[in-house]
Amino acid sequence: MLAMAKGYYNGSQIVLDTPVDFEMGQEVVVTYTVLPAKKRAEDVSSLVDSLVGAIPDSGKSLAAYREERLAKYARAD
Repeated sequence: MLAMAKGYYNGSQIVLDTPVDFEMGQEVVVTYTVLPAKKRAEDVSSLVDSLVGAIPDSGKSLAAYREERLAKYARAD
């Protein structure tokens, strides 16, 4: 019988996403795929930094932007 289970390596052992019942002496074949590591906090931070300046600053204060948005979305039309 051929079955598949997904998991990850935590540095010392393979951790499976779903539990698998193995029997003593059961033969197991392991294949693996190398995937890029999940995004780290510094990657997210650099992404946010890259967006700075994408929306031009019109010199308004945060309160002015807030009032503008409230007025725009408070209309019934």
